[in-house]
Amino acid sequence: MEPNTPPEDQAGGACVELDASALAGLRKMPVDVFDDVYLGEVKPDALVLCVDVRNFSDFLCSHDEDEVFALIKDFTSNLLSCVNQFGYGCSYYKLMGDGAIVIWDTFDEASAREALAVFDSYTDFVDEELFKPYPDLGLAGALVVEKVFKYEISAEASQLKYRDYVGYGINLACRLQALARSGELAVNERLASSGLVTAVPDASSGILAELRSMKGLKDEDRTRALLYRKA
Repeated sequence: MEPNTPPEDQAGGACVELDASALAGLRKMPVDVFDDVYLGEVKPDALVLCVDVRNFSDFLCSHDEDEVFALIKDFTSNLLSCVNQFGYGCSYYKLMGDGAIVIWDTFDEASAREALAVFDSYTDFVDEELFKPYPDLGLAGALVVEKVFKYEISAEASQLKYRDYVGYGINLACRLQALARSGELAVNERLASSGLVTAVPDASSGILAELRSMKGLKDEDRTRALLYRKA
């Protein structure tokens, strides 16, 4: 199928017309039906944002199914809208229930500004609106600059293409986000040293012990915990 050919509606034979912005958005998702195949690309300086809802497991145990479904639907749909609005230059995003990963293939001033806008805007939204009835819930995350590997595979039976990222940058973001409390964003040394993000060290013994006990981190990422400070 050509990249701009609208998919056919199997039920009615009609075609769905997608404008350029809709097509661009679909290409950032994990699955698509387009032919612009890439087998593998290395992104040495990708920007990776990982966000997660704090205390969501406790919320699951203490609320009924309807309330859980309502909250998670609102959380994910609004998060997607936030990424589309403030992170429009991103290369990929994956929603994961009570969290998400957003990736920019290139790190620069523009991508850093977008990533912080996504985190700041959505943190403000959940604190002021979505999580207001649930004061124990909060959004936290990590933002790192690191190497990732971008790849795509095809599933011939379904005529779909699956894309994803792996690499140290993904692992690092997912691990560092565990250090952040509600409203906080952990960052790595490479991002802090760029000067594009203001970060302050957290030298408390508890957070340092947790950082140094994490598996799979490079030595330079174990020396101190850094937290983004909003200007």
